[in-house]
Amino acid sequence: MGIKVYGSMFSTATLRVLLCLAEKDLDFELINVDLASGEHKQPHMLSRSPFGHIPAFEDGDIKLFDSRAITQYISRTYAGKGTTLINNEPKKAAMESVWMEVESHEFDPIATKLAWELCMKRFLFGQNGDEVVVSAEKKKLERVLDVYEARLSESKYLGADCFSLADMHHAPMIKLLMDTQIKEVFDARPHTVDSTTILMAITVYGSMVSTATLRVLLCLAEKDLNFELINVDLASGEHRRPHIVSRNPFGQIPAFEDGDITLFESRAISQYLSRTYAGKGTELINTDPKKAAMESVWMDVESQKLEPAATKLLWELCMKRFLFSQNGDDEVVNVEKKKLESLLDVYEARLSESKYLGGDSFSLADMHNIPTIKFLMGTQMKEVFNARPCVSAWFANIMSRPACVKVFGVPAY
Repeated sequence: MGIKVYGSMFSTATLRVLLCLAEKDLDFELINVDLASGEHKQPHMLSRSPFGHIPAFEDGDIKLFDSRAITQYISRTYAGKGTTLINNEPKKAAMESVWMEVESHEFDPIATKLAWELCMKRFLFGQNGDEVVVSAEKKKLERVLDVYEARLSESKYLGADCFSLADMHHAPMIKLLMDTQIKEVFDARPHTVDSTTILMAITVYGSMVSTATLRVLLCLAEKDLNFELINVDLASGEHRRPHIVSRNPFGQIPAFEDGDITLFESRAISQYLSRTYAGKGTELINTDPKKAAMESVWMDVESQKLEPAATKLLWELCMKRFLFSQNGDDEVVNVEKKKLESLLDVYEARLSESKYLGGDSFSLADMHNIPTIKFLMGTQMKEVFNARPCVSAWFANIMSRPACVKVFGVPAY
């Protein structure tokens, strides 16, 4: 893969670059940089970004740092791909440049301080924010957003009449602040709120450690759809709180919003996306009734056979340690491992005669399996998959798909 991004999903600057790549429909490799351990200050990162910041960016022989410079490089170099993000008309381009500068010099310094106090201190150090600093920066933000409100009362987008980098550069930071008490500052300005809604119509409430959430994110990636991921903190029990239960009455993730529709259950969401956006990206549901029926068979197999055994194994081998620092129950693991082996014998037989579970093309029947198997491949269960060559080859083939690389990063199996 030509394009590499060294960064973190917790970095708004990294997300700025990833948004641009998504708008341009470009494949890339995301190499995670561990901010908590200070990896961004290590020599291998300083050689790519001399100030020890992320993201760093490589595209063939060019190496860049600074997210806004990267997005402008991408927009100009791949002008014929995806969304046009820089206007060719000089006057309109000049207005976009004005608002890109406003974002960089007026909005971002204030927003960065607020994000540090309200989000990053807790994430990195388990500390509460400084209320005095928050109050002072909130007042500054209110004054800046009054200017935005005036602009957006007369223009659909900041730059002019079409979406551009001037809008896109704001999206990651606004998304972060909208999950804090600062949301009220945006909500008090209706034109500004409308603008942020345009940036991200599809919203997913979930977690990157949830296989169900990843199932939806994979589908969105396969369909080339933009979305907003609002992280739900499982360790603190956030999924049981009213703002999530109002969207998913069972207190589970993900929850999903697309305009006026709210859904829960990851498989129902993936089917909604596949049908609603049938003309976008990969076709994931066959229109031929017989082929669609075979895909449905294997979707049910995943849901009714693989998922129950795999969920118990992941609980014992991964989630107990992640959530409670406890070791798994070896007896439960052994019982569920035997169930998994029997099930994968059936998968092996099917995949010895068919490239994909549903038939000759990749579909939801395959995709639904992948997050769970990806997690299991990071445990001692890897040997169970590797012992079945057709299953192993099928998984490796799918993990090399651009959508999987986008969601999971570099495949490891």
